Amino acid sequence: LELLTLPCPGIANGSEICSRRFFTWEEIGLRTGRIQPHLQEKWLVIDRKVYDISSFYKRHPGGQRVISHYAGQDATDAFTAFHLSKAQPNKYLNSLLIGELAHDQPSCEPSKNVSASFTTY
Repeated sequence: LELLTLPCPGIANGSEICSRRFFTWEEIGLRTGRIQPHLQEKWLVIDRKVYDISSFYKRHPGGQRVISHYAGQDATDAFTAFHLSKAQPNKYLNSLLIGELAHDQPSCEPSKNVSASFTTY
């Protein structure tokens, strides 16, 4: 995995530096317990950005159940549907950002990219 040093999200003057990582869907699956159920981290993807919501999901204004459902997945569509204005959620998201999907990764989780079979008659 590639590490980049970029200004930390949410820091107005950019004086603080943090490492921005690029993640694969496999790593996101491993860290969120979909592959190893004993792990309890909760990561989700919105607009190709990876967020660690492990310490936030219990305080989610819409309830922990709705946000937990998307752990380990691309939550972009649900996020857009539930948050008409991004100003309020961005106050929380900036501090939860841990990286981005690697450039070679599809925007949606690979298991959701199943092509439909069509039968012609």
